[in-house]
Amino acid sequence: MENDLLVVYKFGSRFNGDLSPKEGINIYDLHAREHQGKVLFTINKAPDAKYRDRVKKIILMTKDGSFAIRADVDFAGKGNIINPPKEYSIPSIWDNEERTQMGWFALSKLERIVINRGDYLSVNGKDLIDSMSGNAYMSYVAI
Repeated sequence: MENDLLVVYKFGSRFNGDLSPKEGINIYDLHAREHQGKVLFTINKAPDAKYRDRVKKIILMTKDGSFAIRADVDFAGKGNIINPPKEYSIPSIWDNEERTQMGWFALSKLERIVINRGDYLSVNGKDLIDSMSGNAYMSYVAI
């Protein structure tokens, strides 16, 4: 039996630098607090279909791990092939995004965390901080 997975996304700045990685992550946490602890996270790079059913948790993190959110993945899908449950919504700042090809995650039980070196080992055998320190913005961790 294959292990369940945690998928990790590193945030960069958005809107020409007007929205920092920390602020972008925090928007999801604040939205969930106002919506019965639920939020919809959309991303251009969704997990490969062979991994998608194994993803049970997600981390949204800054490059150095100093600010991150870990959440349960209740449902996941890609584009509008399978629509997300109606009780999960995206923060309004992302309302204008074209989502027909995006991956999505229905999240709950969000918690703020700090990621330190040695906390997580990515499936490629590298420390998560090292895996995310370069250009990579997505990684898997076996749980």
